[in-house]
Amino acid sequence: MKVLLTHAYFLELDPAERKVMKPYPPLGLLYLSAWLKRAGHEVQVFDGSFLRPEDFTAVFHRFQPDVVGFYANMMTRRNVLRLREAIGDAKVRVAVGGPDPPHYAEEYLRRGFDAVIIGEGERPFERWLAAIDDRAAWRNIEGLAFLEDGVVTRTPPQKPDTPLAAFPMPDRGAIDIDAYLDCWERHHGCRPINLITSRGCPFQCTWCSHNVYGYSLRRREPAAVIAEMEWIHQRYRVDRYWFADDVFTIQYPWIFELRDLLARRPELRRPFECIARADRLRPDIVQALTDMACRRVWVGAESGSQRLLDAMKRGVKRDRVIEAVRGLRAAGVETGMFFMWGFKDEVYADVLATVDLAAACSPDIALTTLAYPIKGTRFHRELADGGRLGAEPDFGSGSDRDIAILGQPGMDVYAHADRLLHATLQEGRYRRKRGPRRLKAWGYRGKRILARRRLRRAFQTYDFSKAASPESFGAASRRDG
Repeated sequence: MKVLLTHAYFLELDPAERKVMKPYPPLGLLYLSAWLKRAGHEVQVFDGSFLRPEDFTAVFHRFQPDVVGFYANMMTRRNVLRLREAIGDAKVRVAVGGPDPPHYAEEYLRRGFDAVIIGEGERPFERWLAAIDDRAAWRNIEGLAFLEDGVVTRTPPQKPDTPLAAFPMPDRGAIDIDAYLDCWERHHGCRPINLITSRGCPFQCTWCSHNVYGYSLRRREPAAVIAEMEWIHQRYRVDRYWFADDVFTIQYPWIFELRDLLARRPELRRPFECIARADRLRPDIVQALTDMACRRVWVGAESGSQRLLDAMKRGVKRDRVIEAVRGLRAAGVETGMFFMWGFKDEVYADVLATVDLAAACSPDIALTTLAYPIKGTRFHRELADGGRLGAEPDFGSGSDRDIAILGQPGMDVYAHADRLLHATLQEGRYRRKRGPRRLKAWGYRGKRILARRRLRRAFQTYDFSKAASPESFGAASRRDG
């Protein structure tokens, strides 16, 4: 069959990302493209990153696909619906998958999608294609939702248990990878490429979406990762890697094996970034990362309040976070940290604890987000059971980010927390570099004191009985899936 896979993300519609200009190729769709091509299908990938929504129609009419498959997350839902409308009544089958559709299957189906792929997409999508004209056979395909006589039918979930060795490398040739590399080079002077070494995360953080892989973890063999790196360097001019795993350092022996293999291939060695948990950063692991030329590690601290960390089911102690970040800095590795405001019943003292944690760690980059309830997470269920969720936004124009949480302060309060955190970090960095008596250090101190006063006043006067719509600020969170 002729299959058009669609990445409905457009830089031109994302003013926040246009300020940052750090886009990466859609690896998930490229893995699916490679899988389907191996099965004998003719596949084209519409990658909207550097295009306009209007360009989709031209590609659709030129390719004349039998099937269109969309990837959808919270950020792209609105675009996916728009492009589905652009197809109109054309004689094609249309499916959608990704982290957003599993808990909104009916909404997608009633807007013209024939099937919703639930969970890991390769196997159910291929099986759906094989049975596309036999609707009765759809009931035997795990990980599928569709309409029967106007009623949503869901088949049993598919286990994410396909060994990663069974997957071909992502079909990077299906899109213009150099457009991404050139964009990075123009704006940041480097040419990074993304790749994954695993799928899934077994940790139980209550706010984190596991809509695609559940709580599973599968890892590629280190030799396969080295082979992909070699393939990349034969075809593209790259100078950095972004390992996009949920937790790169989750398995210690795996890290050591990759380090040893990479030591034998120094021509493939490049600076890289990754995400890790503080409790998976032993000193010998940090040393292994530096041996492989790790440039930056992102650590999800989330909160400096141990009470809230425990409520999140993070399984990490505050002191361990400080120890891990300081260990990275001592090894010469830059650190980025993620912080979350507004989780559960956060109070003023919890915010100060988070600011104190940030000051003790002094990361190179600190990114913040306001907690929001993703459907399917324990956080969403707890809020719903406690009667703290407001009305859902319109499906076609909103997302889970816009679900109101009763009693959660909004950005009008947490903007002060954001200013306090960053002023505290700026003051600490400046004092360490230039000394405490410089005039600029006193300026940062003044900003910190003012932000703290305004934050305290905002908490004291906030009406916690009203609903606030969660809005993230700073960089987009990686929890979107």
